[in-house]
Amino acid sequence: MKKIYILLFVIFQACHFQQKKDNTQILSQPRAKCSCPVCPTAPETSKPPVSIVKLESKDFPFFKDEGEKESFLKASDLNLSFLEKSLSNNSSYSFGDRKITYDILFKTNEKLIELLNSKKSWEELNAEIAANFDVYEVKPSSKDIIFSSYYEPIMEASLSKTDEYRYPIYEKPSDLISVNLENFNEKFKGEKISGRVENGNLIPYYSREEIDYNEVLKDKARPLAWLKSAADVMDLHTQGSGILKLPDGKYMKAKYAATNSLKFKGWMTALLESGLMTRAELNADSAKKFIDSHPELEKKVLTQNKRYTFFKLEDNSDITVGPEGTYGYPLVGERSIAIDNSIIPFGMLAFMKTNLPDVDKDGNYFGKKADSRFVFCQDTGGAIKNGRVDFFAGNGARAKKFAFSLWDPGKLYLIILKDDKK
Repeated sequence: MKKIYILLFVIFQACHFQQKKDNTQILSQPRAKCSCPVCPTAPETSKPPVSIVKLESKDFPFFKDEGEKESFLKASDLNLSFLEKSLSNNSSYSFGDRKITYDILFKTNEKLIELLNSKKSWEELNAEIAANFDVYEVKPSSKDIIFSSYYEPIMEASLSKTDEYRYPIYEKPSDLISVNLENFNEKFKGEKISGRVENGNLIPYYSREEIDYNEVLKDKARPLAWLKSAADVMDLHTQGSGILKLPDGKYMKAKYAATNSLKFKGWMTALLESGLMTRAELNADSAKKFIDSHPELEKKVLTQNKRYTFFKLEDNSDITVGPEGTYGYPLVGERSIAIDNSIIPFGMLAFMKTNLPDVDKDGNYFGKKADSRFVFCQDTGGAIKNGRVDFFAGNGARAKKFAFSLWDPGKLYLIILKDDKK
């Protein structure tokens, strides 16, 4: 009976949790709250939050890639490796009356990548796509697709606590349990939660306030490294992974291990809502400076974000290799996107159109410019639900400025090989 009770508790709590990492914090508005499309309490007649709509060829976008070819080739090789490994996976997705399997995704990727690597003109390529592929548009019911962005921070850290390095990041606690809801019911495709067992029941895990200020992780998780600023810790938690630069010049990767699955609230949003900073004066650098210079307000601001991320460390000799996406392979800057995996399968090759930040290598911002490119669905995130797409910007000064500058409407198209072309 206890097992049945735990399962029921898990399912009916699903909509009060979010999964994996929280991507970049958008300054213009708070992070998206949970809008789980499979809430058990949702009325059966409610309109689906997102539709996957098959387009007539006359409605196809003009497919032209504005990105660097090197990044496309790198991402496509990783994507094909993932799909080849997934061929034995029997799960599928429905796009209208069409069943999308990993076999179809693999053949689609092979054929389309072959075309994109050919020397055909964009006009010839568009004719080939119209002849050989079905194109679907991801359409939210009440608003446009919103493109946000995230990045991999690089920050100074120490493996030992010192007066300079005082803020810890932790390994996954021994009592934290992660649950893949899809294993219990297919309608929870892509949904995961975390918690701990108390008196035979699965209950929510400890909050940020309990972990950072009440020392509840004693004997449950060890600190892996220490950072200079609480704001650095929050940035690392928000992005979900990062690169640590140690005092001896060595680099290590802080990789995502788990979260407590509690409600996310951006700490910069908390600064705004608390009236501590105005929107005009708020940016990533000014927010960090404020927290560093007002330690008496640190707890008040930071604990408004109950979400907590745990990590694992890995030696990192090549900082150009991206963090591991939910699909299990490295992400590639400006080619990998995070999507709602309950709607769109990992490994899907997509085409996006939106305005992207124009940022140079030193992080100087020059406004927005129209962009279109082929991307790969390789990641997901707690706030990435329904019509939200998170664009992975890479790492370094340019990626940071880029990620904090993107919150724009756009279009996302999914491309599948026609049935008679398989």
